[in-house]
Amino acid sequence: MATAQPNPAVLQEVTAPDTATPSNMRLYTHAVEKGKEILEKEGSKASAAREIFTMLQNEHRDVVLKAFIEGATCTVKGAPTYYYNINRKFRRSTKADAGLNTDK
Repeated sequence: MATAQPNPAVLQEVTAPDTATPSNMRLYTHAVEKGKEILEKEGSKASAAREIFTMLQNEHRDVVLKAFIEGATCTVKGAPTYYYNINRKFRRSTKADAGLNTDK
């Protein structure tokens, strides 16, 4: 009886792209520092997270979550909640602003 050879397609590793690496490291670092300043002044994680989000809104979600953890001292489980709530509020305000700026 011959031994079975492994299928090469099964052996290939699939690697996912690193989405937690910021595209602009200077901006990321500045956003984290700004979040720490706001947290120290106001003591509010939500205020710090809002500021971080506005600075990093064009980055990938994973980058913003990482910044929330570092700059606003959110927990790993709490950061996605902050992201969801802030992103939802931001989209609503953007949609409302777009509705007000329509010229007829």
